[in-house]
Amino acid sequence: MTAAKPTAKKTAGGKGVSKGGRPSKYKPEYCEAIVAHMAEGASATSFAASIGVSRSTITEWASEHPEFSAAVTRGKTMCAAWWEKLARTNAMTGDGNATLTVFGLKNMAPDDWREKQEVEHSGGVTVTKIVREIVRPQNPNA
Repeated sequence: MTAAKPTAKKTAGGKGVSKGGRPSKYKPEYCEAIVAHMAEGASATSFAASIGVSRSTITEWASEHPEFSAAVTRGKTMCAAWWEKLARTNAMTGDGNATLTVFGLKNMAPDDWREKQEVEHSGGVTVTKIVREIVRPQNPNA
């Protein structure tokens, strides 16, 4: 007697069946919905909560549906633009919460707004001399 193997099947309309057999909640209209949601400065996690799924589901859909992956990328760009506009407004008016804005920019647009700088070195390093010394403790009774 052999056990049946779970399979992932695609159905009409882009909806799939997960390996566990549960139908996917993915809907093609989520592509534009996530872009609109993130254009207001919100995260993909916030979008997930608004439609009743987990953040990991958003990641899974992005890997299974190229059009959704592209929408998430557009959404992230729109989100970063929203936070940058807020930062400029706050800087010009002196209003707003600077700390919140800084964290928003660092988290929503890390490629452009981060404190960590990465430095790459090309070429070689030449070591001309290695010195090895033995340091003896001084006599505490002296």
